[in-house]
Amino acid sequence: MLSTLTIIGCTSLPAQNWQTISVSDFADSIHHARMKFEKENPPYELYQQDQITFIADNILAGQLDDGGWSKNKDWLRVYDANEIFLLKQGRSTLDNRTTWSQIEYLAKVHEQTQQKQYADAAIRGIEYLISEQRESGGWRGYDIEAITYNDGVMVGVLQTLKSILDNRTQYSFVDQNLFKRVQSAYNKGVDCVLKTQIIIDGQLTAWAQQYDHKSLKPIWARSFEPPALSSSESVAVTRFLMSIDEPSTEIQNAVVSAVTWLDKVKIPDIKLEKVPAPAINFNYHWSNFDYEVVEEKGAKPIWARYYDLEHQQAIFCTRQSIITSNYKDLSRERRTGYGWYGYYANRLIEKDFPKWEARWHGDQK
Repeated sequence: MLSTLTIIGCTSLPAQNWQTISVSDFADSIHHARMKFEKENPPYELYQQDQITFIADNILAGQLDDGGWSKNKDWLRVYDANEIFLLKQGRSTLDNRTTWSQIEYLAKVHEQTQQKQYADAAIRGIEYLISEQRESGGWRGYDIEAITYNDGVMVGVLQTLKSILDNRTQYSFVDQNLFKRVQSAYNKGVDCVLKTQIIIDGQLTAWAQQYDHKSLKPIWARSFEPPALSSSESVAVTRFLMSIDEPSTEIQNAVVSAVTWLDKVKIPDIKLEKVPAPAINFNYHWSNFDYEVVEEKGAKPIWARYYDLEHQQAIFCTRQSIITSNYKDLSRERRTGYGWYGYYANRLIEKDFPKWEARWHGDQK
C-alpha cells in the first residue's frame, strides 16, 4: 500500500499504532458510492479504520481547488495511480455530509500525527465553509440554491464550526484571525436556524428541508422533496441546539417547541416491514426487497419523513412531484430508494431531551 501511495504522490506515514478514528461521518458518502453494488459489497480493496493516514491521504488527494470535496466517494477505497483521479470528479459540495466531515477527520489525524499537510488541507476546507455561507446565514446543498437542512448540510457545518470554537487542542492550527471569522459565521448560522423554525397558528413547530434565502420560506428541492415539515432533519437540528452550552431563552424555546411538535406527530400502532422482492437495479440503487406499512397494536412510535404545512399530517411524494397521503402510491423505486419513515425522535424524546430539560430548562417547569 505504501509503495502505491508513494507513486501517486501521497505522504502516508509508516505504519504505527495510531488510534482509530471513526469514519461514521463518511457513511452517507460511502453508502452512495457502494449502493450500485449488490448488498453494497464493493469489488475493490478497502483500508481498515485504523489506517488513518492512508484514509487521510485519500482525502488530500480528493480535495478540490476551492478547498472543498465532492460527494459520494468511498474514502476507504484503495486507489492505484490510474484510479486516484476519481476522487476529484465532481464539484465541491456540503451535500451528503461532505466537506465538513473531511475537515473533522483531517483535524483528528493532525492531532495524532502533527503532520502539517493535514492541517493545511483542513484550513483550506474551513475557508471553503466560510466562503460558502450565504447572506441568509445558511448554506446550500447540491441540488438547489437554498438554505439546506437535508443531508446534514446546515447542522454538519455548524457542528464543525462549533468544534473549532470549542476544541482548541484539536484545532490548534487555526489562527486567531480565522478563529474570529469562524465565530462570526457560526453566530450567523445559528441565527438562521432560529429564524427558519416554522410557525403554524402562532406556535413554533419544527424545520423543513430547505428554504428560500430571502423569504426564509420552505421550498421544493428535488421533485420528490416538497416544502414540508421534516421530522428527520428537525431531530438533527434540535440535537444541535441542545449541544449549545448556556443556551439563550430563544434557543431553549426552540428546543422545547420542536420536541413538543415531534411528540405530537408521532404515529402509533404501525411499523415499516421489509419484505423480499425480485432483485432489480434501479438508476441509483440495487434492491431485492420492498417495504410495506403494517398495522401492529402497541408498536413503538414511528415518524413520517414529511408532514404538510397546513394540517401537519404525514405526506409522501413521487418523482413526478405528486403529493399523497398514501405510502402505497409511491413506486417501489421510491419506497426503497428514500427514507419515508423512521424512529427518528424516540431517543430524543424519551432520554436525551429530559436530561437537557432538567439541566437548562428546569426553572420553567
